[in-house]
Amino acid sequence: MKKRITALLTTAAMLTSSAAMLPAQAAEDPILGTLPDWVPLDFADAMNFHNEHGVSYIADDIICLVRPMLQFKEDDYSFEVFGSMTEINTPCSGMAKIYELEIPEKPDPNDKEAVAAFEAYCNKLGIYSHDYSFFESYANCKTQYAYEVELFRVLEGYDLTVAWTEKNGDEVETKAKYSFENKDGTIFETDIYGWLPDCEPEFEGFIERYGLASVHDNYIVYCADINYSTGASLKMEQSGEGEIEEVLQSSCSPFKLEPLEGGSSPAAILYRAVSDGNLNVKWTIGQQWSDDPPFEETNGSYEIKENGTVILDHSTVTKAATIFTLVDKDTGELIKIPSGVNGYIMRSTTQGPPDTADIYELTSNPLTVHGENIYNPYCSYTVDLNWPVGRYDYPELVVTSDTTDLIEVTCKLKWCPSGDLNLDYAFIKSDCELLMDWLCGENVKMHDWNAADFCRDKQLTATDLTLMKRKKFQMTKSAVEPQVYTEWGGIYYVLKEGLELYLGPDESYEVVANFMKGEELREYGYQKDNDKWVYVLYQDQYGWIRLYDDDGNANVYSGAVADKPVIYLYPETETDVHVELELTESKLSTTYPKYQDGWDVTAYPDGRLLNKADGTHHRYLFWDSVDCRTRFDYSKGFCIAGSDTERFLKEKLTYMGLTEDEMNEFIVYWLPRMEHNAYNLITFQSDAYTESAKLNISPAPDSICRIFMAYIPLEESVEIEPQQLSNFERKGFTVVEWGGMELK
Repeated sequence: MKKRITALLTTAAMLTSSAAMLPAQAAEDPILGTLPDWVPLDFADAMNFHNEHGVSYIADDIICLVRPMLQFKEDDYSFEVFGSMTEINTPCSGMAKIYELEIPEKPDPNDKEAVAAFEAYCNKLGIYSHDYSFFESYANCKTQYAYEVELFRVLEGYDLTVAWTEKNGDEVETKAKYSFENKDGTIFETDIYGWLPDCEPEFEGFIERYGLASVHDNYIVYCADINYSTGASLKMEQSGEGEIEEVLQSSCSPFKLEPLEGGSSPAAILYRAVSDGNLNVKWTIGQQWSDDPPFEETNGSYEIKENGTVILDHSTVTKAATIFTLVDKDTGELIKIPSGVNGYIMRSTTQGPPDTADIYELTSNPLTVHGENIYNPYCSYTVDLNWPVGRYDYPELVVTSDTTDLIEVTCKLKWCPSGDLNLDYAFIKSDCELLMDWLCGENVKMHDWNAADFCRDKQLTATDLTLMKRKKFQMTKSAVEPQVYTEWGGIYYVLKEGLELYLGPDESYEVVANFMKGEELREYGYQKDNDKWVYVLYQDQYGWIRLYDDDGNANVYSGAVADKPVIYLYPETETDVHVELELTESKLSTTYPKYQDGWDVTAYPDGRLLNKADGTHHRYLFWDSVDCRTRFDYSKGFCIAGSDTERFLKEKLTYMGLTEDEMNEFIVYWLPRMEHNAYNLITFQSDAYTESAKLNISPAPDSICRIFMAYIPLEESVEIEPQQLSNFERKGFTVVEWGGMELK
């Protein structure tokens, strides 16, 4: 039986009390803490919330899902959660709340305050007749409704899927799924309801922005507003080589306890492509059995391509859309974007705040972006489209068509071979030597010869070698070589517009380039005893960037995350323990239980922990960090096929001293991320990790085991010197910690 929550205002207080009300107190959730004031707390709130926001709403780092249900079937409704958020010891949700309609007492007509309170309650419920007979009828109605309100939170770097289920006989059916993710501190809905309207305000706003018919995420959406009381219905006709079929109707009708006769029923209808080709569609709303003209007629013209994965909208009713077509500047051919390549177009303003930028993911080519002023000649555009063998760069945008509702832009891009023939993610002298050996007839292995095809003639010749050497000379003729080259360097994202690229690790050197905010850089080297500068590649130029300014403010952000380190405490007797973290090269992000100048717990020999701050019980202490700048050691390790990851982890973790329970918790968390990669380069870090994330524990433990795995997903196997691991012996007060990170 789900927990039932009654309204905060009782009937007696609402209708009869004339005493002054106490100030409203912020609602609390045992998992999520203090709730924002927009969270529904009774039936009327939930109903109005659902009518305004639809099923889902995200604000203040909280997801709110609202589901109407038949009251007599309350126990048949349930929900399930999936995704990486459920794999950590941080609850993502509180208990579901079910709100039923309260039946008020009939007010004394001579009591003005009671009548006013009653009428206000009716207005909140949308019962504007203020007729008490409605409540009398509703109390005897078998189809009474209730609202279920579910609240969730997704931490940065995790995702969550919520499945709504309903019991049908002996079977439990999944009725809907809603997915969310938090990549960089902001929660986004990733299912179609992230953009598809499911309430009247969203429906009206959708039409205002896109028109009655539009294309989104390779779907065609038609917004139908039908008044069925007039005998009207919807008819869809299509002609041409292409074909679509209806897959979903998203109802946008508001829920009303006292329905109005003759009202319309707005709905967003979703169609997917069945076959490629040109397609004309006509939607008519009218009395199909009558010869009278239809109430509404909408026409659409589309081109379906690439097995239904691309739909181009050529309709005259398309509102405020820009179509970007990416072509090779040398060949004029359409650039093909294979699956798995995550490219984007970034638009930055040259007027106003320098941090104003929009990113459009290259999910297809051509790419249709809906919205006004997507293309603006006063904005600057960059394209990120990279492969290991090279990249497309130096965009040149040309407007080929400009109408009131549609702008078509051709983006010409220059192909830049990477020169990286051995796929070590760096263009260095050995790549030139590899091509020279191949041209001399030696039996050498190249990862992809396209990386050295500088002539663009689909063959390798001495001319390619000459151009390759010239590029290498241009890239390094002035830049100071790093003392240490990093084969697996970290990723950085530029935080400050105009960050400078120097030819050496000092501001006295020449500036050769400037970066835009948000650009991605990979570290290729550094100087010993100098943690302020890193050696990077930008376009065709190696150089140096400064990580911090004179005031200690970061110029770049590291995308690396120390993920789910957990700490187990095993004293010999019940012991009060204080645990502190000292992070020197990253920032503490999420902790559970809450880190407050450390953790103060009572630890028991079986590993149970009692958090003194709130009295909660835990199996371990959880923490993670972001903006990790630690230079981990990848000189020794293991290259393991993804399918062999489980076997490998069981063997090594057991050898290093984890118990079966600890090992299972490690594998449950990391295996889903690793086993689907072709290969994983795995290392277990020692001093590089423990010196950057120091543990201070009082009383001091007798033995401590800290296992931190750093791994890199790879497409092909690489050779690496095997790492020698140490075995851990437990004695006395034992502390065990495990964690890890993935280097993209």
